[in-house]
Amino acid sequence: MPSWRAIVPSMSNDLPMSRNTIPAGDGPPCEGSDVSLVAGPTAGSLTQGSLHRVLFLLAGPAVVAKVLHALLGLVDIFWVGRLGAAPTAAVNTSFFASWILDASTHLTAVGIMVYVSRAIGSGDRRRAGIAAAHGLQLGVVLGAGIAVLAWFAVPLLFQALNTADAVSRPGIIYLRTLYLAAPLTFLYVNSESIMRASGNTRRPLMITGAMVLLNLVLDPLLIFGIGPFPRLEVFGAALATVIAQLVAVMIFALHAIRGHADFPLQRHAFGRLQSRMCLEFVRLGAPALSIGVLFSSVYLFLSGVAARLGIVELAVLGLGNRAETLTYLGTSGFAEATGAVVGQNIGAGKIDRATKAAWYSALWMFCFGGFLGALMMLFPRQVLLVFTDDPEVLQVGAQYIRILGISQGLMAVEIVLERAFAGAGDTLPPMLISVPINLLRIPLVWWMVHSLGGGIIAIGVMLAATSALRGIVSMLWFSIGRWKHHALRA
Repeated sequence: MPSWRAIVPSMSNDLPMSRNTIPAGDGPPCEGSDVSLVAGPTAGSLTQGSLHRVLFLLAGPAVVAKVLHALLGLVDIFWVGRLGAAPTAAVNTSFFASWILDASTHLTAVGIMVYVSRAIGSGDRRRAGIAAAHGLQLGVVLGAGIAVLAWFAVPLLFQALNTADAVSRPGIIYLRTLYLAAPLTFLYVNSESIMRASGNTRRPLMITGAMVLLNLVLDPLLIFGIGPFPRLEVFGAALATVIAQLVAVMIFALHAIRGHADFPLQRHAFGRLQSRMCLEFVRLGAPALSIGVLFSSVYLFLSGVAARLGIVELAVLGLGNRAETLTYLGTSGFAEATGAVVGQNIGAGKIDRATKAAWYSALWMFCFGGFLGALMMLFPRQVLLVFTDDPEVLQVGAQYIRILGISQGLMAVEIVLERAFAGAGDTLPPMLISVPINLLRIPLVWWMVHSLGGGIIAIGVMLAATSALRGIVSMLWFSIGRWKHHALRA
């Protein structure tokens, strides 16, 4: 594999980005567009100028949007927690299944990112608009199908988990409500993907911020029945999320209707779905879906193993996952920017620039993850004190957190390169790397915990080792360069 020194030339080799970047498209931006000739990359500008500047200006809002989106579930937990232990357990238990809904949106969001970014990069705004229309329509269809399946599957989930009736009843209501709004979830995520692929991460950030703020206001009103609002308890928490999501989708729709420069949409393509393009969307998104679903499933298995070890061990497993959240959120936001930059530059025929963008991002995020990992290794008790002051959890968890810190840099590299592969339209390699290694965690944990008696520390060692392995294999596979010649089938 090439060395970092060979791959990442001096920053001075990049030309400064022009302050008069003209958006790509069929003409000037329409009235109401937020396209600026000064502040940051806009549609079509990701193929020129300093890559470092482009990446950071694009990634900054995407990172903040990821953090805000993560707050949606935390806001629900905060207010529902005032209702008692059973409702709180119901919402907490529902998080696993809600991850599957989020992962399902990859079936269209990844394809949108690939098609739209390539088309914008090549200057073909019409094709970008057709791909956007197909992705939005396909998302609604898939979302509706998922909503129907979830209506019948949600009760079976709580039966399988063997939760108490006081937890199952509100949990079923909460999950069914979220899944009935699956078409809205697809529309929201797909609209974000369209604008990010066009080079605009600021506007999705503003819309996400408005959605989270609205949810924050509606939650107590609908949960506790304040003023003229009815007391809906757990259902109110889910309904507040759905209403906030609906408002976000309406704002995106307004941008599309007004012909926003960074929301390419060919309206004539509605109702004229091309089967080949739809199949390509699913082919591109299916690997990301499988990664997300398997990750959730394996983590549920680990929770079961930890639960058998004891309450403290289960708490440590969960807190370790939360400690890694900052690495994940920061890196995944940067990864979104990387995918858009890689896609646009491949569309423009600038393969070398796409390659540099991916490796620059991997290096920056390796440093970011490595810094956070160093904090976890040097100050594990202080990291845990952010979440708990339980002395037993602090004692058992300190070594666990220290072990997880070892792999943070390579974990960040894997996340970035997974999106770089996706930007090139080559989504299979990340699945071929992640799925086998994640599946390997099951027998490894069983052997290390039950045969060797390693306890929760063995789980930490296994998680750190497999995360590092995924990062190393991702770098080796990406350096081969087959992604540079990956063609779309439609």
